[in-house]
Amino acid sequence: MKAVILFACLCTTALAQTDPAQPSQPPSYANFSIMLVNPALGGGAVVLMHNPKNELEFVETNNTQKAMSAGYVPVRAAELGEFISALKEDNARLAAENTRLQNEPPKQVSSASSQAELDAQPRAQVAAEKSAKRQQMIQTWLMLQGMNRTQNLDVNVRDCTHFPASCIGR
Repeated sequence: MKAVILFACLCTTALAQTDPAQPSQPPSYANFSIMLVNPALGGGAVVLMHNPKNELEFVETNNTQKAMSAGYVPVRAAELGEFISALKEDNARLAAENTRLQNEPPKQVSSASSQAELDAQPRAQVAAEKSAKRQQMIQTWLMLQGMNRTQNLDVNVRDCTHFPASCIGR
């Protein structure tokens, strides 16, 4: 009877220590690995891992032990969280810059440009196009020259039917 009363006292003490008003902490998944599961029946699963060269690879779950012994390290949920946070920051920064550039008044082209400078621009563009076309034609000609060359092949033929001993090891 004393044991039952002692057990009841211990249970009520343990229940009194847990405060129902205090919310329980959600579990932390920061150190969990990332695994992708194929929803098809018997489809298998893969684990996202860093190989020894620090490149990402998918490793089948039945090969994870071998991969880890070979130096592979599983990608953790915390890494993906940091990566997503960095992407969000970059996106916010670029959106702010885009908004700033759209609201900025366009810069006026200075009217101090002389007529000679304006005339020289199309001529320079035509000269660059001619140069690029000439370079392409030279490269095509060189490629065709390489294709049309005859190739000399040195072929040695032996008749091993008359002297089979001379062909051993060849």
